[in-house]
Amino acid sequence: MLHFAVPHAAAPVTERLVEAGRQVGRGLLDLLYPPRCLACRARLSETDAPLCARCVGGLERARREVARRRLHALPGSSGEAVASVFALWRFDPDGALRALQHALKYQNRPRYGRVAGRWMGRGLAGTLSPRPEAVVPVPLHRTRRLGRGYNQSAQLARGVAASLDVPCRPGWLARPRPTRSQTHLSRQARWDNVGGAFAASRSLGGRPLLLVDDVLTTGATGAAAARALRQAGAGPVHLATLALAE
Repeated sequence: MLHFAVPHAAAPVTERLVEAGRQVGRGLLDLLYPPRCLACRARLSETDAPLCARCVGGLERARREVARRRLHALPGSSGEAVASVFALWRFDPDGALRALQHALKYQNRPRYGRVAGRWMGRGLAGTLSPRPEAVVPVPLHRTRRLGRGYNQSAQLARGVAASLDVPCRPGWLARPRPTRSQTHLSRQARWDNVGGAFAASRSLGGRPLLLVDDVLTTGATGAAAARALRQAGAGPVHLATLALAE
């Protein structure tokens, strides 16, 4: 049996075709099965919304100082590449945010990321100084992205960028080295796992940037990605995530 590898340059085209087919399929399903809140199962007035207004209103906002302490606790000066850090909500292991995260990452719901990204953008509005010139998602390695069909952080970044009215630049940062899952790793092991895993694709000319990821646990992934951007000449790099994990 012959096996054909998808060239790296063809990956974005493949992803667009997959996304187009996914949107057609989801449209048909929405006609047959009207969308419901992932948490309480109430009928939703917005087709693309993952959660109802009541469940969103019940989510606990994350505190910036807690997220900042996570970065300061990284080995050495690893967190210093991040100028500021923001997480929208505190992660709830058994609640509405977990349902959203699970659907976004494992149930083929990329559109939920764009909606959640707009929520993040509203939380960030007016808080970033200097104002970012572009939004950059934390990338997945190519094999993981093709396996999932999309990068959930890129979907969030598109929503954030639309809300802040700045461009989204997923091609500015790559993850050429695959890494193991960060789950169950210690803070030092997480940093060792992702240190040097990212590389910028161009000189960034002092631009202030906003880096977007889905969850902040120790901050190692965001700090490593921010360091790669800074090494490529970026100005201040802000970090924003949907959730702050315990």
